[in-house]
Amino acid sequence: MTKRGDSPTIKWEDIDHRGDSVHDYPTYIKHWEVAKPWGWEIRILTETGLHIFNCKWKDYKRPGLLKEERCPHN
Repeated sequence: MTKRGDSPTIKWEDIDHRGDSVHDYPTYIKHWEVAKPWGWEIRILTETGLHIFNCKWKDYKRPGLLKEERCPHN
C-alpha cells in the first residue's frame, strides 16, 4: 500500500497485462499537440512519416470554442 501523496510504481512486466503499449521512433524529428473539442491530437513526425494519436475523453468535451487551428511550424 502506498502512503498518501505517493504515486504507485508501475512495473514494466505489468504493462502488457493492462493493455498499454510502448512504441519506439528511432527516426524521430519533432512532435506537437493540437487541442480538439474531444481531447488532444498528438502528432509525431519521423523520417518515415507522420504518426497521429487521437486522445479522446470518454465523457467530456471542451466547454468553449477553440481558436482556429494554425500550422505548428509558424
